[in-house]
Amino acid sequence: MPLVDDKSIDLLITDPPYGINFLSGKRQKKKYNRIENDDSLEWLEPLLLELRRVLKPDAHSYIFCSHHHIDVFQSTIKKYLPYKNILVWEKNHFGMGDLLGDFAPQHEFIIFCSNGKRKLNGKRASNILKYSKTGNKLHPTEKPVDLIQFLIEKSSNEGEVVLDCFAGSGTTGVAARAAGRNFILMEKDEKYFEVCTERLERNSIKENF
Repeated sequence: MPLVDDKSIDLLITDPPYGINFLSGKRQKKKYNRIENDDSLEWLEPLLLELRRVLKPDAHSYIFCSHHHIDVFQSTIKKYLPYKNILVWEKNHFGMGDLLGDFAPQHEFIIFCSNGKRKLNGKRASNILKYSKTGNKLHPTEKPVDLIQFLIEKSSNEGEVVLDCFAGSGTTGVAARAAGRNFILMEKDEKYFEVCTERLERNSIKENF
């Protein structure tokens, strides 16, 4: 993040660790290790300090989170970014969890930040976003390309720069390229960095990392 210029980012879309020590479900065919640094949210405030520095004054931000620590995400984000709304990603089918003692999870939250100067593109949309799950073939918390592309096209214009500081398998890069945007991706896990790079190369994307 220190290498990113001040006020240079037009849009943030990122899916950070949720602070829940996540391990992929028993029913998934492909098994993954626990996500690194997912055992706390100590990194959140230092990250937001950097995001406030690099985001343009009229930039929109979309930060994924779950119900587990949404209170922490909300209260901390509000200190640094212009909090606006919570969007709900409604998935096409239930997740696992407590099969007998709890309601089946079928959503994740997306915290939307905007200072109000930049307007959303296109027609007004609901804050309930219905997109199918990916099957997590490349990453344990992989997000749908069409969902990310929808957010990119609502909150940026062609040629602008999208930042994802938890790039995972590179979904934001794929979606940004399809929408005609430039992008900066960051991924500290070497395994997923390689997955991300290979995926972008398969999509005929040539970007500097």
